[in-house]
Amino acid sequence: MSEIIESHDAAMRDSGAERGDQDATDAPREGTLAWLLEQERTVVQGLELPVVHRLKEGDTLAEMDGTHCRVVRAEGGRCRARPTRQFGVCLAHAGGGGWRDSDEARAMGARANQKKLVLRARREVLGIGARRTADPRQIARVRALDRAEAVADALVDAPLDDASLGTLERQRAVISMLDATFPLAQAQVEISLPVDGSEVQSMGWQDMQQLASRLLEDEGYQQVPEVVET
Repeated sequence: MSEIIESHDAAMRDSGAERGDQDATDAPREGTLAWLLEQERTVVQGLELPVVHRLKEGDTLAEMDGTHCRVVRAEGGRCRARPTRQFGVCLAHAGGGGWRDSDEARAMGARANQKKLVLRARREVLGIGARRTADPRQIARVRALDRAEAVADALVDAPLDDASLGTLERQRAVISMLDATFPLAQAQVEISLPVDGSEVQSMGWQDMQQLASRLLEDEGYQQVPEVVET
């Protein structure tokens, strides 16, 4: 008989533990309407709300219209969120939601604000404004700066490491890379030469020296020979 009673008690304990685990599993998630309904209540301006409500000092309650939250913010303007039928205010003002006040939400907000600052600075650099538009080349330069390593890899490493390229294709790729990284400098030189003998006779010795120096430099000589006047 005692063994039967003990087995019955053990079964009841196991059943109670299972119910307890099930109750813990079925507990409403914090911030939900079901969770708010389980919270203690307090009266705010004649309205019964959960003690975790988010009405601030200076907030007032407007008449219920069934469309908008009853809260009129102290800084001005009525809350435009939809009200809950249980409280007449929106879920956030009743103390629910909660995600916006979490550490994750604050971290995401900080990252979004930082990104906005970067975008604002970039728009200023590119000259984008209410009356100005950006040059596509300027935007491309900024993108190239952001991905400088990838650009260098595509320009230099990728053609040289691509085993599928033939000899001529590899040479063309190298030439394009050299043109982009080490462009040849070009210079235009204008030299005034005498048209006839009369202009030559009118030139002084210093003018002739300067003309000879220019001609020799244009031909690529590194040093202009000294000419002795006779």
